[in-house]
Amino acid sequence: MVSTGLTIVGLLDRLEHAHRPRNELIEDRRTVQSLAADVPALTELAGWLLDQIALRDAQAQWLRAVLEPDITDYLRDQQAADPLLEGTTPALDAQRAEHLAQARQTVRAYTAAAHAGREQEAQQLLDSFPAPARALATSGPARTWRQHSTTAQEAVEALAAQRTAITTEDSTDYVADPELLHAHAAYLTAREGQLHRMHDALGCLAFPTAAPCDLSEALAPVATAQTQRRVIEAFGTPERAAQALDGQIHYQLQQPVSVHRRAGTGAETDLLTCARDALQHLANADLPLDAEQIRARLQQAMARPATPAGPAPAAPTAHDEAHAQALTVASTTPEVHR
Repeated sequence: MVSTGLTIVGLLDRLEHAHRPRNELIEDRRTVQSLAADVPALTELAGWLLDQIALRDAQAQWLRAVLEPDITDYLRDQQAADPLLEGTTPALDAQRAEHLAQARQTVRAYTAAAHAGREQEAQQLLDSFPAPARALATSGPARTWRQHSTTAQEAVEALAAQRTAITTEDSTDYVADPELLHAHAAYLTAREGQLHRMHDALGCLAFPTAAPCDLSEALAPVATAQTQRRVIEAFGTPERAAQALDGQIHYQLQQPVSVHRRAGTGAETDLLTCARDALQHLANADLPLDAEQIRARLQQAMARPATPAGPAPAAPTAHDEAHAQALTVASTTPEVHR
């Protein structure tokens, strides 16, 4: 009992240090895990240590950048809230809160596997949710979406501000915790590419490109499929995209509305609703397969003859008979050596 108490006291003393190497945090987590069976209250601390380890792991931050929803509006409201007036800011909507929890659990699962010798399990998670290889160029739909969406523009500006903060000469993180700095930079790079994906998909939904007048009818389904692909790349599935949009719309409509976004909340809500309606229309465009029609066409194809009937072969001519006799003689004549 005394030994366990002393171990916990020493552990808590070490946790007071803001900047610590990742290896020390890994050792502390192993210690907490061994003690959690006897002290269940330490379970939450083990999760917190796992989050601290993930913040210093570049690959964990790539995974986080892909899986986390965009909650820029919520974060901005939290920063602008009066700390003396509790309960005056809207709560994060249930849909994006669930996506955020899923992202945190997945990043924890990767971090636990990566630092426990289960490399194959960790690699499977990375391969399942690949981060953008680079910061993608801003497309026309993404640019249009940002011009109309205050939240989207704030998300881009927030990333730029974070990048500036960690690269300034007076940044204490640069010297005190280089692992944390590197992982944070990796997150910002991957998150920038992910934001491009999301804004591009939303721009395609809310501001679809008009089809050229001379576009072949056969290419119309191709254009629709390309929009679906962009939505899936950005959000994972159309269902998750719908959940994210529903959550953001619900958040915008909550009362009270923050002072800094009262003027633009109506336009933002209308824009999100437009994208949500377009997504629903895109989902309805996928007609279900008609099993009976497919079966009938298959039976019709199977009933056709294997080779199409053609004209009867012509009767052999005298020339054909002479040619055949010459081939026969040539095959039986011994070879002459000179």
